[in-house]
Amino acid sequence: MDVGKSGLLNSKPSSKRIEMLTSMKSDMLFHARKSEAAMKQRKTDAQRVYVDIARQLHGNAVRCKTNVTELYLADKNYSDIPPLTIYKSLHILWLNNNRIYRVDFLKTNFQVTELYLQNNMITSITGSLKQLTCLNTLFLHVNQLTCVRSCVRELRNMLSLHTLNLFGNPISQEENYREYVIHHLPSVTLLDRQTVSRGERTTAERLFRPYVVGIRDSIKFGRREVEEKPEEVRGPTKVRFVEVTKHPHSHPLVAKPRKSPPPMTYSYFDWCTTGEEFLWSKQRSPPSRLTFTV
Repeated sequence: MDVGKSGLLNSKPSSKRIEMLTSMKSDMLFHARKSEAAMKQRKTDAQRVYVDIARQLHGNAVRCKTNVTELYLADKNYSDIPPLTIYKSLHILWLNNNRIYRVDFLKTNFQVTELYLQNNMITSITGSLKQLTCLNTLFLHVNQLTCVRSCVRELRNMLSLHTLNLFGNPISQEENYREYVIHHLPSVTLLDRQTVSRGERTTAERLFRPYVVGIRDSIKFGRREVEEKPEEVRGPTKVRFVEVTKHPHSHPLVAKPRKSPPPMTYSYFDWCTTGEEFLWSKQRSPPSRLTFTV
């Protein structure tokens, strides 16, 4: 096959192209080795976690895994935690002082009430904790959370949550961070180791619900102050009387409208019964009908 000088077979790759291909190949090898190392690390962490849990269960003489209510896995230098779906009765979980960067191991642990995840490397909790509706204590301080709205959106269904720590995260440096959390999570009474006061709730409501606060401030002595409007002239209205009667199949007191009786009409006809009377009546006015209504 003969190709000219400008053909592909006779063309030689330039030095820049060779450098680019070499760098791409090295990057691919680096990421492949990194992912492989991460997989190995996850497997070793999972084995370590299961070994530590087995030691705790053996030390506490717990035979059935479904009866486990508390696990202490803090200060173990874990970077990843395997799923804990076996421990369905788990209530308290300690995972502080590790290197955890994601929380995806509590998908079916719906009975967790206390969760300690402080001093880790967690960057987001979106889609990880919304199923824990029984949670009342959550420690997430000293992590890498960057979006306060996603955090609040994840925790808004936890109606029993009363203790929450988020300090030491980038979100704690945002403007009106504390007021935003207080307003959108009204069940929280202790935020960042400080009790939520009534004044803080009022301030948060003024920031995020000014219209409601304005209406509330305009109400005095049970009457809302509004701008005076000219009175409208209206025609006469019909009055309908309503009496309260007992009904056998519903509420004992049922408002039943009173029906007025229909008007009674009487008519009187002056008929002629005989031919003589009929001939005599022709000379007078024809018979008439008298009608009156009661």
